[in-house]
Amino acid sequence: MQHQNLLRRTAIAAAMSLPLVFVSCDKDDNNNDPKNITETVVDGANFTLLEAAVVKAGYATLLANTPNLTVFAPTDDAFRQLDLDGNGTPDLDTEAKINALSGASLDLLKSVLNYHVLASRVPGSAITAAGVQANTYATTGSGPALFAKLVNGKVFINGVEVVSPDVAASNGIIHVVNKVLLPPATTITGAVAGNPAFSRLLYAINRVKTGGGLDIAAALNGAGPFTVFAPTNDAFAASGFATDASLDGVPVATLQSIILHHAVGARVFSSDLTAGNVNTLLTPSDNSKTVTINLTGPAVYGSGNGATASNWPKVVAANLMMNNGVVHVIDRVILP
Repeated sequence: MQHQNLLRRTAIAAAMSLPLVFVSCDKDDNNNDPKNITETVVDGANFTLLEAAVVKAGYATLLANTPNLTVFAPTDDAFRQLDLDGNGTPDLDTEAKINALSGASLDLLKSVLNYHVLASRVPGSAITAAGVQANTYATTGSGPALFAKLVNGKVFINGVEVVSPDVAASNGIIHVVNKVLLPPATTITGAVAGNPAFSRLLYAINRVKTGGGLDIAAALNGAGPFTVFAPTNDAFAASGFATDASLDGVPVATLQSIILHHAVGARVFSSDLTAGNVNTLLTPSDNSKTVTINLTGPAVYGSGNGATASNWPKVVAANLMMNNGVVHVIDRVILP
């Protein structure tokens, strides 16, 4: 989910001692020993922003000397796509921006890097079609889990494709990914409540509860796992609900059915989607109500959205990790 106001830009802090760690790790043309993870990152032509992040976080020695690590390494293009504060502008697309991080922004960078590291060696051959769950690196205890799965012969981590698996290093293994993995910071309910773009969805959820319906917020704050296809305010407007007041005319039972039709009782990443019908939290009370997945888009729609593809809700942002599941942002409301 969008992390709001977590990245504050400051003057560039020149961490003079940290780059020396990398200088000492430069490739020696006369040394045929395998490179460690830090050296592999430094020597990688497509890891300049990852290198800057590792230096800034002070993780060069950790990734050079710690044995038996698995690192999911985002490419430069992955960093250039990263919009942490949700304002439409990439946040870590230059070395200067990374070097300028401090305080809470630097803490966030460290947590993001931690989420790319496993404290054990996991080759691609260990990842199966049934899926593998592993906790990530943390300075104390264990970090939040990553979910790996083999889909059609390709490995995906939290729905993100591994574009180059099994890059060997002397102290572990590297899998190259094409997106930066973001650790979960809250539950699905917390993410909806904390993001102004979902204020109309939150209004609808609260109206159901105050009108005598289910406490959907409490349910989506539970252990789960859940998958929620979350319509933004613009999605509600595109579906005929331009204001909060426009929802007041919808019967509570109908509004409850609409909201439940956006939630699935399982963790489903975009890489797990297959064409066909899927049960939602509405299905147990009405077994005729399922959502249809169409991989073109992909689109996720109910029978109330009609047969015209232009009216089908499309996934516009996928695989947003939460403590109790995953969120996919959609551009229209799913209608039962």
